Amino acid sequence: MGKIISRKELADLIGKSERWVSKLIEDGLPVAGGGGKGNPLQIDSQRAIEWLITQALRNEIGDDEDEDGSGGGAKSEDRLLKRARREKLQIEIDLARSRLVPVDGVVFFLNTIAAVYATQLDAVASRLASDLAVIDDPAEIRAKLFDEMRRIRASTADRLEQRSQELVAQAGSLDIDTIEDGESTAEADG
Repeated sequence: MGKIISRKELADLIGKSERWVSKLIEDGLPVAGGGGKGNPLQIDSQRAIEWLITQALRNEIGDDEDEDGSGGGAKSEDRLLKRARREKLQIEIDLARSRLVPVDGVVFFLNTIAAVYATQLDAVASRLASDLAVIDDPAEIRAKLFDEMRRIRASTADRLEQRSQELVAQAGSLDIDTIEDGESTAEADG
């Protein structure tokens, strides 16, 4: 049991008016006694605070009860419906402003990146093997490898820029089945 306080003290404690506390009492805030003619209303502060916390949680998660105590009250349903409408509207706005991209499109784009890099890297050995076989100087081998890696980065960046522009153009009606296969040969990538 907490400290017994008056309506005014509770109002001061939680920063609200006495009228607001009276409304809470009408809504079911537990009282410890009093309230009759000439008797000040007594409120158990611990029970009142616990009740306020419970009410706040119910409002937050939408756990209102009907008058018969069965749960799923009209307030809760209205709140959930309003939230769903707001979310739907926000999604429609984001789609119209091209802020959303279908997951299939993102997966496809990431697979395209992986395929382009894999194709380029797989071709390094065959492209450089004969050139590197006759070189004895490690610095020259290193320079050749760096040159090839820079060429791969440039080629891949150009290819990915082209693919990203294609995907942006198709974003409004992106259907993974209509996008051409992103894999290519090393020769096609440069």
